[in-house]
Amino acid sequence: MNLQRLLGRVDALIVRERVRNYSLIIAVMGSVALLCNAALGQFPVTLAGEVVLPDFFAYWTGGRMVLLGQINELYDPAVQGALQAAAVPSTRGLAWFISPPTTALLLVPWSALPYGWGALAWTATSVAVLGLALQYARPLLGHREGDHRLFVGVMWSTPAVFELIGAGQNTALALLAVMLSLRLAANGREIGAGAVLAAGLYKPHLFVLVPVVLLVQRRYRALGALAATSALVFLATLPVVGLGAWSSWAKALASPLYRDQVQVGLTWKMQSVSALSAALGAPPRLAFVFLLIGAAAFVWSARRFRDDAPRVWALALMTTVVFGPHAMMYDLVLLVPVAAYLFAHRNTRAARLLGIVTCVLLWSVPIRYAVAGLDPQWHALSAPWSAVPLLGLWILLAVDRRPSADPTAAAPLATSQPSRTGQEKASG
Repeated sequence: MNLQRLLGRVDALIVRERVRNYSLIIAVMGSVALLCNAALGQFPVTLAGEVVLPDFFAYWTGGRMVLLGQINELYDPAVQGALQAAAVPSTRGLAWFISPPTTALLLVPWSALPYGWGALAWTATSVAVLGLALQYARPLLGHREGDHRLFVGVMWSTPAVFELIGAGQNTALALLAVMLSLRLAANGREIGAGAVLAAGLYKPHLFVLVPVVLLVQRRYRALGALAATSALVFLATLPVVGLGAWSSWAKALASPLYRDQVQVGLTWKMQSVSALSAALGAPPRLAFVFLLIGAAAFVWSARRFRDDAPRVWALALMTTVVFGPHAMMYDLVLLVPVAAYLFAHRNTRAARLLGIVTCVLLWSVPIRYAVAGLDPQWHALSAPWSAVPLLGLWILLAVDRRPSADPTAAAPLATSQPSRTGQEKASG
């Protein structure tokens, strides 16, 4: 059996009913697992012995320190550790708050609550924000019957969503900002579309390419609104946190602790080609070289279809993840517009198979990490190999010269498993 025939047989298994059913099974089983882990422990400590929503614990700490007036110690690990030990005495290790001062201010409403209640409120907020962002994806999917329901079901079953909710991360807010900006731009509201992207101040590494995108699209009003709103938000933080907090944040990012604990220590959770290279022994500083290469490649590719906004943004978000210096598994929820574009306009065999390989590699992350820990010689097993199929999807977006409206560029998923020869000819 040759490779093309094998790939064709595998692709023939990807039909609507199977995708829908397996997504539902994964979503239900994953949700039950998360609920049991939280409910059967000594809340807010889980059954596994860790604090519930460990990443939110760091955000809660930053907001709590703002409320307590500990701005000057906002990035001091010792002060953070003492506060966390007082809030959850049985906690293990440090959930280090290392986000910008704007994030600490943003989280103040949740940090005003005791940690357990704050975690519950944050989970409800994350689910609501993610649901709203997925609703905004509807116009990107076209008008085929049932496509939006199928798409939403698949998204809720992805490893990125479970990691985001289970860890208490905040990338859903970044996704909502992007989706809202796309909606406003489609309605001709350029000022609002640019202003809402100022949300990137709370997670700047995910918005680093946004000004480049707006320049490529020649959307100068939106770019001006982004710059003005960002400046206003930054100035508004100064009476509360001052310049000292921003300086402390920059020093924390340059510290050996950040390099060892995050840039090197968490490469197995990252998804970029720079993280893969670092996991295999390359210097972490190469991350910025990869980012420059990715930005240049994005500009070179996107200028050919600058008027196709969904495709430009799909390529930009994929570039951010694949070539960015700090893209974790939960940050992959930012690829919802990418998935929507591929589903509607590039639903080819290559895209489907690369998507399946990506999901398999992502779901296997904890298993591969655990196995790699048994023997140093197996270290490469825990590397973020998902960066490889993600790079493949980036290439599909970047080099395909067919317009989005070209009917040969995509085909809807089959509704049953019988012969799809005609579809494979169109989508191969």
